[in-house]
Amino acid sequence: MRYYLHGDQKEDDATVWYCARCDAFMPQVHFDERQHDESRVSDYDRYLADKKSLPTYMKNTKGKYHRPANPPNCLA
Repeated sequence: MRYYLHGDQKEDDATVWYCARCDAFMPQVHFDERQHDESRVSDYDRYLADKKSLPTYMKNTKGKYHRPANPPNCLA
């Protein structure tokens, strides 16, 4: 199963990007409109934190998930 970070482009639909806060795929404008301004962490900071914790998460899931090396991300 593919693991998506906040802002990752969906593999089979290049018109939408994963929003971890909504747990849904959204158009890129969703990230530009500052939908989550009430959050203390910016979308970019959320992406960086998720990316930093990814190796530990992937190790702990023992191969249940995969993620390409450098997938498109609208926040990167």
